[in-house]
Amino acid sequence: MSATKQTKHVFVTGGVASSLGKGLTASSLGNLLTARGLRVTMQKLDPYLNVDPGTMNPFQHGEVFVTDDGSETDLDIGHYERFLDTDLHGSANVTTGQVYSTVIAKERRGEYLGDTVQVIPHITNEIKSRIRRMAGPEVDVVI
Repeated sequence: MSATKQTKHVFVTGGVASSLGKGLTASSLGNLLTARGLRVTMQKLDPYLNVDPGTMNPFQHGEVFVTDDGSETDLDIGHYERFLDTDLHGSANVTTGQVYSTVIAKERRGEYLGDTVQVIPHITNEIKSRIRRMAGPEVDVVI
C-alpha cells in the first residue's frame, strides 16, 4: 500500500504593508522549489474588502493582472506566473471581500440552517476552504 503525499503549504507573511517584497520572495521560493522538481502553485490572500482590484486606484494598489480565465487579480499573480512559467486562475487571488461575499451569499441561500453567521467559524472556514482547494494530488507545495 502506498502512502498518499499530502500537499504542503508555505505561508509568506509580513503584515499589511505594501512593497516589502513578499510577492517576489514567494515567487522566488516557488521558482527554487520548482527547480528542485516539486510541483508548485501559488495563492495570494489580500486583506482588503474589495472583491477584486479591478476598481481600485492603481496609484494606491498597483496595476491589475488579468489571468487567462479573465479574473482581475493582484499584480503579484503575474509575478507568480512568470517565475513559475505557469498559468494561474482567479482562485489564486483571494480577497476578504470575496470571502465575505461568499459567506453572505451562502447565508441568503439558507446554507447555514438558521445559524447566526459569525467571523468564527463561518469566515475562517471559508478562508481555510479556499486555501485547501489549491491543494491536490497534482500539487506538492502551495505557497
